[in-house]
Amino acid sequence: MRKLITTDCHLTPPPGLVNELPERLRDKISNQFFKLEERADGQYLVIPTDKAEMMSLTGFPTEFKVEDERMLTSVIHAAFMLQEECNPSFGPEGRLEDMAREGVVGAVLIGSPEFGSARGPEVVEALVAWCQIANDWLADTYKDHLDVFAPGIHLPYLDPAACAKELERAAAMGLRPAVLPDGIFDSPYYLPAWEPVWETAAGLDIPITMHIAAQRTEYYANANPAAPAWYGEPIEGFYTLSVDMGATLTWLTLSGVFERHPNLQIVMTEGYAFWLAGVMQFLDHHYEGRFGMTARAGLQLPELPSHYLKRQVKCTFMWDPLAIRNRDLTGIDCLLWGNDYPHPEGAYPHSQEWVEKQFAGVPHDEITRMTYQNAKELFGFAV
Repeated sequence: MRKLITTDCHLTPPPGLVNELPERLRDKISNQFFKLEERADGQYLVIPTDKAEMMSLTGFPTEFKVEDERMLTSVIHAAFMLQEECNPSFGPEGRLEDMAREGVVGAVLIGSPEFGSARGPEVVEALVAWCQIANDWLADTYKDHLDVFAPGIHLPYLDPAACAKELERAAAMGLRPAVLPDGIFDSPYYLPAWEPVWETAAGLDIPITMHIAAQRTEYYANANPAAPAWYGEPIEGFYTLSVDMGATLTWLTLSGVFERHPNLQIVMTEGYAFWLAGVMQFLDHHYEGRFGMTARAGLQLPELPSHYLKRQVKCTFMWDPLAIRNRDLTGIDCLLWGNDYPHPEGAYPHSQEWVEKQFAGVPHDEITRMTYQNAKELFGFAV
């Protein structure tokens, strides 16, 4: 069995942690969190408003009577659509059992708050407080397993200065990577306000994971709220959100962020990697072209955009034979395998089969780099 490290494994903190927020702040963000309610006949998990519509489309109710912890974790992590028998426990025990089942020796745990379009001083205050609570819980829960798990740092993304401060605090507890949304449209990453975040991450040698969807989903939904739903929408949306990750990389490259912070590492997560070679070609061509930045006043990069993308960008993928084929264009250091555990579209519990099939014909040492070694070095696993 091949030794694997998954760079895309999901963990949502227990819903009861929300009760540690001051009550006035809970009300500001209650639509973003699962809520536990005590009733006469037992405990119920209430699905938050922003997730209720999606849940109803899959045929599930928007509240559940909690029978045991496995039911609780399965609803929160995968809306009951778990792959066969898996146990996405809050703590390490169930996860370690599932990892051993398919030869996964290390896992990056992705989880981050998404407040949709909610804004305002109290929302920011609540977000900062929640990230501290979540990170403290992660550090305490996984403190004895940081050789096997890399718990992602929740960052209060509505306040870049607070992000830098929380990144430094959480990294001191052994957490990594930092987690940010892929694209914030009222505060895009090319703005100077984000400089403290890039500087802190680069200085601490903490990679920043940007996970697919979330903010982009909100952006597109607001752009055309009257558009009728159609059966292909989930696949169309997944494709669009994946390739749009190239827009985020364009922000970071052409604004000079990568040039100013050469140690900064950005990981684009769950959005495939087949498009990365195209982004490199496209940006190089237009940067050098007569309508590009070299033909007018503005930032002049010492190197072509592809230089920074190859040096400082990583992309995760579950199933992406085209990205593997394009490795002569992108290099293999930028490719990271992940199984998207425990989501239903992910590879679990067939990770070994998925790897062997899509990497057929690839030299053994290159497979090892993309499925194990790259992740071990980037995230500091001791496995």
